[in-house]
Amino acid sequence: MKFSIKLLALICLGLSREALGASDAIKEFTLDEHTVYTVAVSLDRVTTISFPGPITAIDAAQVTADNKSPASFQIAHSPGTSFLSIRALTHKAASNLNLRWNGKTYVLELVESPPRFIL
Repeated sequence: MKFSIKLLALICLGLSREALGASDAIKEFTLDEHTVYTVAVSLDRVTTISFPGPITAIDAAQVTADNKSPASFQIAHSPGTSFLSIRALTHKAASNLNLRWNGKTYVLELVESPPRFIL
């Protein structure tokens, strides 16, 4: 059975998905533990990454959850949930995020990128 993850660039401007360009707002990837997924993350928008079930572990470099430690990205995740939210804290930030789900590790490459609006 193939599973997928969804990357949601949550836009809080009251614009419809059609106005934003639905294909740019939401991306879906088939999970493959041998693939590195590049995820564009904005400084002023939140990106939410959803898995098919609870994420069992997260390991990352230059990522903070408390906003007190210096880092390139800020993450929000509650244990036992199947999603996390992330945003860039500095321009040109880049790092990786390793997620454990269903006994396998999935690698995300995080890259700071401005939000893309198609109007």
